[in-house]
Amino acid sequence: MGHFPHYKLVVFDLDGTLTAERSIWEHIHKKLDKWYGYAEKYQSQFLLGKISYKQFCELDAQVWRGVRVDRLRDIVRAVPFNPGVDELISLLKELGLRLTLVSSGLSLLSEWVEEKYGFDYAVSNRLLHEGDVLTGEVEIKVHYDRKAEWVQSITDIFRVRSDEIIAIGDSVGDVEMFEMAGYSISFNSSSRKLDQIADVVIKGNNLSHIIPRLPIVRRGI
Repeated sequence: MGHFPHYKLVVFDLDGTLTAERSIWEHIHKKLDKWYGYAEKYQSQFLLGKISYKQFCELDAQVWRGVRVDRLRDIVRAVPFNPGVDELISLLKELGLRLTLVSSGLSLLSEWVEEKYGFDYAVSNRLLHEGDVLTGEVEIKVHYDRKAEWVQSITDIFRVRSDEIIAIGDSVGDVEMFEMAGYSISFNSSSRKLDQIADVVIKGNNLSHIIPRLPIVRRGI
C-alpha cells in the first residue's frame, strides 16, 4: 500500500457520517416522545429563519429539563454506526493520521465515540446538568454552519496546515469544513451543495467505500 505523505489528519463530522442517525438531537427527541408537537416545531421555526441557531438549541435543550443524564446516555450509546466504520478507522490509524471530530451534535455522543475509537480530539455541544439531572441548558460550542473556526483550532493544536487535512461529512453544515480542507469526501450526503464542492462523492452508507478513494491509498495495491 503506497502513501502520500501530504495528509496528516482527518476531521470527521459525526451525525450521519459515522453514525446512521443524521441528528442525535432529533433521535433523542423521538426516543423520549418529544419530537412531534414539541421539538419538531422548533426545527421548523429555525429552518424558516424565525429563530436563531442559538435559540433553536436552547429550546431543544429545554425540552429535556429534568431528564436524567443516564437515560440520554443509554439512548446515545444504542445509536447504530454506519457499516465499515471499523475498517476505515483502523486503516487511517495504520497510516498514521490523527483523527478528529467536529460535530454540532452532543458531547454525550462525541465523547463516547472519541473514547470508543481512540480519536485524538472531539468537540461538540454540551448539555448542562446538576448531579445526574439535566438543567435544560446547553453550552453551544459548534454552530452547524461554523465549523471552519474549529478546523482552524485543530490546525493550531496539531500543528498542521489546512491543506494537510482530509474532511469527511454528510450535510450542508460541513461546507465550511470542506472549503478549508486539502481534500474533502462527501459521504451519503443530504446536500447537493456539499456534493458540488467535494473532491469525492460517496453514495450509500458503507464507510469502507471511502477507502479506495482516499488520497493516501493507491488503488490496486
